[in-house]
Amino acid sequence: MIKLAMVYPSRVKETTGEELLYSPLALAYLARHTPSNYQITLYDEYVGADLDPDRVDADLVAVSAITPGISRAYEIGDRLRKRGIKTIIGGAHVSALPDEALQHFDSVCIGEGEGPWRTFLEDFEHQRTKPTYFGPMNVPLAKLGTPRRDMVHANYQYPSVMTSRGCPHNCSFCYLTVFKQREYRTIPHDTVLEDLDRVRDNFAVVVTDENFIGYTSRDIEDRKILLEKMIRRKFKFAWGCQASTNLATEPELMSLMHRAGCRAVFIGFESIDEEGLKLVNKNHNVGLDYREVIARLHDHKLAVIASTILGLDSHGREYPDRLIAAMKEAKADFPRVFFATAWPGTPFFAGLEKEGRVNRNWDEVRKDVPSIQFKNFTHAEAIAARTKILDAFFNVFSISRTLSRWVLRERTLILTYLKMVVRNRIAEVLKRNRTYSRPGA
Repeated sequence: MIKLAMVYPSRVKETTGEELLYSPLALAYLARHTPSNYQITLYDEYVGADLDPDRVDADLVAVSAITPGISRAYEIGDRLRKRGIKTIIGGAHVSALPDEALQHFDSVCIGEGEGPWRTFLEDFEHQRTKPTYFGPMNVPLAKLGTPRRDMVHANYQYPSVMTSRGCPHNCSFCYLTVFKQREYRTIPHDTVLEDLDRVRDNFAVVVTDENFIGYTSRDIEDRKILLEKMIRRKFKFAWGCQASTNLATEPELMSLMHRAGCRAVFIGFESIDEEGLKLVNKNHNVGLDYREVIARLHDHKLAVIASTILGLDSHGREYPDRLIAAMKEAKADFPRVFFATAWPGTPFFAGLEKEGRVNRNWDEVRKDVPSIQFKNFTHAEAIAARTKILDAFFNVFSISRTLSRWVLRERTLILTYLKMVVRNRIAEVLKRNRTYSRPGA
């Protein structure tokens, strides 16, 4: 047996630091495509035990990393190299900066991993591994299969399920812009239903598609068919997903989503002004009345998790107050406020780098802490502004008002909402006391 260690690297434990703590699936999908002669051990440093690179018993180590964990990944790679253990790494960060990653790892997977994974393993077994492997993001998902659930750590609050991949939009801040040749593709319904059957005993499930409803009328019809199949399966869990504002124009689809168990939708509103939307190339939101969007979802008993960005160049000192007023008027159920963040490889990063405003201390590049140089805020001012916004929604009066909105309409939302509020308050306290810098930096 070949001993394979799979690792999600992180310097920070997220077990109490996220309102919605749901599982990553990248390594679980790779495990599904790994031959039976491999003995796999998972190390999920987000929520579980750390890998000790000086002692791990492995022939091969595969790492899936995002930017905040990349310095930890590089530390692991360097120490494994000294021991002569072969390594490979994948993810958006290294897809954007493969040359950086190759200073620490033997091989880098650029793009989606499942396609080149078996090729890499064959090369590994024949001692002929290459520095880079490329997985295009336009291949059909007919043979993707289900993620191996034994390769998902038990400490996550909610299990994740995927029903599609890809997004054709080019929002300048989005990590997906790192990946070229990307297309929206759906996973076969039977595969999705098989995976849903495996998580059916959970209270709630998070669907992690970039946009559950897709982008064309054909996509919408496919989603309706999938939802009808889910309804026939009589799943008892509630679920949430991410969708574009276009969902508000599809009453039949919203009705089917609710009947299939959907209770909340994460929507990227990003900015309440046209200038901010155009700055980040979120043109499909320009001209929308967010009050109307949210009202239509509410009419179909779907709560709205409203995602917004703070710190764009168009955001002046008065913007936090305007954002509070706009989201309250629109009756957003649960606001999520992220700092404008420059992920490497994105157009947003490229533009700010030319102005000398990006941060290359990767440990500090997170959506929940300031990392770029803002035009109109210091970091301390941005933190205070975000705190003000969240405090405006997570106080006794606002919480009571949101609860009253749903207590007679959809009671299954209440427990999840309260859990998210409690975790948000705990997370904010932790963030005020947490340092993200590497030791000694």
